[in-house]
Amino acid sequence: MRAARALTVLAAAALLPASLPAQAAPVGSTTAYGGAEVFGLSFQSGLGGLKSVTEIAVPFAAVWQASSQLAFDLGGRYANVSRKDSSGASVSISGLTDIQARGVYQVVPDVAVLTVAVNLPTGVSKLTAAQLPVASAIASDLIAFPVANFASGFNITTGLALAVPVGGWAIGLAGSYRANGSFTPIADTGAAGSSYKPGGEFRLRLGADRIVGQSRISLGVTYSSFGEDQFASSPLFQSGKRFIPQASWSFPIGNVGVALYAWDMYRAAGSVIVSGSTTEKRNVLTVGAVASIQMGRSVLSPQIEYRDFTTGLCLGAVTSSLCAGGKLGSVGARLQLPIGSSFAVLPVLRLEAGNVVNPGTGQAVNFTGWDVGVTLRATM
Repeated sequence: MRAARALTVLAAAALLPASLPAQAAPVGSTTAYGGAEVFGLSFQSGLGGLKSVTEIAVPFAAVWQASSQLAFDLGGRYANVSRKDSSGASVSISGLTDIQARGVYQVVPDVAVLTVAVNLPTGVSKLTAAQLPVASAIASDLIAFPVANFASGFNITTGLALAVPVGGWAIGLAGSYRANGSFTPIADTGAAGSSYKPGGEFRLRLGADRIVGQSRISLGVTYSSFGEDQFASSPLFQSGKRFIPQASWSFPIGNVGVALYAWDMYRAAGSVIVSGSTTEKRNVLTVGAVASIQMGRSVLSPQIEYRDFTTGLCLGAVTSSLCAGGKLGSVGARLQLPIGSSFAVLPVLRLEAGNVVNPGTGQAVNFTGWDVGVTLRATM
């Protein structure tokens, strides 16, 4: 079973974010998800007039366990994002995000999993120039918005994950490749052939999982490399490689389950091909803890997390070293509340506080945020 758990984690991590991880469910069953989430941020002065960002997201998803070896899932969101500046002016983006569909097949149960995911271009694209600052605000390395991107065009990702027991460890290896299609990100560009085609992504993940007494140790590292992005069929940008080491340690304290975790996402510098210039490298370090408290049939999961963001864009110039980009601390809790045998309600509440450094001035601008939502789950 430990190899099966490592396999599921590896298969999910090797792919780009899809709607839901593979679920262990009765054969022939369908599990549907729906809900709503509201996320708000308020900033002090110092970020070019930015005062607040509010996002309302309505997620929907379904998982069908077609057989003991084959499962399908599909999901997306409707979202509204509003950006307000200090003068009171507000600009928003609203509509569907891209819908993601995925199939997961256990080629050899508990040993090999094949995954194919398709991103369907149903999301809002062709943004106006006025909406670009809204899209930029939610595409944050530091702050985790419920919806960080409305559209990325058609793409397909294939992945294979393998896991085997070695000594007392479950060792896994997974790889995936994403091929991207073209889409038009800006409506009023006025340029002929203004389609944008992101470069393909190759992702490799190595993981290890081990039980020690009553505790579990999980280790992993993910590597990603990218092809050239193209604009109007001409090379435009080369993304830098990414490295994400991860570690977690889970253990019981009495009747309470506790998990400590940490991960670090390092993105190397990219290059703007048309100008020969270099973009900044970035790094996000995250540490946190989450508990699992059984209360009858319900489970309460409080969580605390800290993030530290550093960047090579320092006082408006790209440097070889990393300087402060921002910090974030959050506390929150999620409750899993079963209703009968087929339904569950999962409310969540999170509070955040931190700062974002203005790369042009070096000023650390404080912000506060809150996130409240509920997910409904039904198994049929």
